[in-house]
Amino acid sequence: MPLFWTVLLLALISTPGQCQDVNKDTCSGLTDPVFLKTGRLPTTALASFQGSGNTWVRQILAGSTGYKSGDIYKSYGDDIYPEFTSHYDDSVIAIKTHTYSAAGTCEYKFKRVLLIVRHPLDALYSEFNRMYGGNKTGYADIKQLVNADGSLTWKWDTWMTHVQGWLDFYEYWITFFHHDIHIIYYNNLKHDRYNELSKAIQFLGLKVDDTRLKCTIQYPKPAYFKRPDIPPPVEKHKLFRLAVPKANKAIAMLENMVLKRFGEESDMYRRRNLTISVMSLR
Repeated sequence: MPLFWTVLLLALISTPGQCQDVNKDTCSGLTDPVFLKTGRLPTTALASFQGSGNTWVRQILAGSTGYKSGDIYKSYGDDIYPEFTSHYDDSVIAIKTHTYSAAGTCEYKFKRVLLIVRHPLDALYSEFNRMYGGNKTGYADIKQLVNADGSLTWKWDTWMTHVQGWLDFYEYWITFFHHDIHIIYYNNLKHDRYNELSKAIQFLGLKVDDTRLKCTIQYPKPAYFKRPDIPPPVEKHKLFRLAVPKANKAIAMLENMVLKRFGEESDMYRRRNLTISVMSLR
């Protein structure tokens, strides 16, 4: 084998990272996430517009760091899911919130934020299903969107006004929150969990625990509130395509905010990924 390829192969084998597997028995022996020592890290928001995968990110972030995640809504008790707690202070790694106001930031004493960004229509479709599908894992019936005569229901018209709400949410955090920000683009995290989680963990000021991180990725627990991958009916595709131009304008404005805040050469701008999920809208 030529020397160049030998050196390259040895480098790949010896380089720590996602290319190396971990043993399942090792992963099964890991402890459940615990509370942080109070005062160790700043109180951190895990902020997102509704429907952007906040609960999923909480689960894998807690699993990969070994520290619990909090929630200002106290959605789950402390004994139901090991990654979650109803605490919302600096004893947790990050705190779920959908709030976007100075008053909310002050009330919960957020000193920095992990900001999850997902395409507005993907987020709105997910939230629409949660609101009208009965629970976090259900799907709303097409009758919630279209009347028997084919006309659009009032729910559709009202729901599409939330594209502006999506933009307002991110305008607050990117433009008016004057503390540290790390953006997690949902699509990037979905397709490259190792690197995206590593960056988020480093932002938090923690050392990446390679074993925990790989275990979280290679042997993930079932997502607590993930919908089954059922492609939406054609009627829903058509309806949401009507909203694409409005969503694209909102995305362009958000990208401009990111550019102004972080600069053209920053990771936050260069790594932006707001493509819709191939119109699957799951």
